[in-house]
Amino acid sequence: MISPDVAEAVDALEREGVLAPEQARLFGRVARGELVSLHAGLQTLLYLGVVAVTSGVGLLFKDRIEDLGPLTIAGLVAVAAGLCLAWVARASAPFTRGTVASPHFMFDTALNLGALLAAADLAYVENRFQPLGPNWSYHLLLVSVFYAGLAFRFDSRSLFGLALTTFAAWRGVAAVSVERSFFGFFEDTGVVRLNAFVCGVAFVTIGFALTRKRFKPHFEPVAAYIGWLLILQSIAWGIDSGEWSGAHRLALIATGSGLAGYAMRSKRFGLFFFGVLAAYVGSMVILASWIRSEKLGLFLFASSSLALVALLARAHRRFRLEEDE
Repeated sequence: MISPDVAEAVDALEREGVLAPEQARLFGRVARGELVSLHAGLQTLLYLGVVAVTSGVGLLFKDRIEDLGPLTIAGLVAVAAGLCLAWVARASAPFTRGTVASPHFMFDTALNLGALLAAADLAYVENRFQPLGPNWSYHLLLVSVFYAGLAFRFDSRSLFGLALTTFAAWRGVAAVSVERSFFGFFEDTGVVRLNAFVCGVAFVTIGFALTRKRFKPHFEPVAAYIGWLLILQSIAWGIDSGEWSGAHRLALIATGSGLAGYAMRSKRFGLFFFGVLAAYVGSMVILASWIRSEKLGLFLFASSSLALVALLARAHRRFRLEEDE
């Protein structure tokens, strides 16, 4: 943050004796942009390290099974995951319903690494030994519950997001056979689309309930963003072709416009972006079906895309100004 006014105020407070020289030096460096926090950069590097480690574990599963044996590999990965989670449990603060400050800069990294290693180990055991047999997809449900438990206990929004996306993946994989056994008229794409929509509505509802009950309310944005993405995606799947394509296009425009209006009132730019983009896509698909000239279609697409970018940039500035007021 660079603020000349704040820097001048700090100097004035030092001259008046309100601030000690050491305090004024620190605050002045922050105001002049000379002191920059490396916390975000370090967290990014640590998360990249987690991705690298889990990718290496996947290659280990693939290439070294014959050398070490499946039980040895599964056991080693389980021990590594257990060590990470044991350190997290020891370093963590007691559970609370609100936000918990991280006790260590490595805390979130170790938590995510332990959770991902445990999930990878479970997937390997399922693939190698097939303990669940034809019900193998339920291991995704187990992983989702596992992630959710860790997220609430150790106050991790990233794991909460993984829990929701893993649950949605389980519904997408497992639901086809279940729904078709009860409702034979569903096609596979229709089943997946329906489950994505239901999951999206459920996630948005969960986020609302967390805020209302004041139970980890800072998890609400994660649930809302993932939920609305699933809702809009489930509607958008049907806009291209098919008997109900027209209804899907209109539904996408209406839902996106409603979401954008709600986001404007609640000052949430991310949801505003989702809503505007959804309404734009639905409108462009309708226009493309009406226009027969390829050149005119390309011109309208190019000009409308520029207008969309300008609208979003202006809206983003407005949201930032309203946040600062």
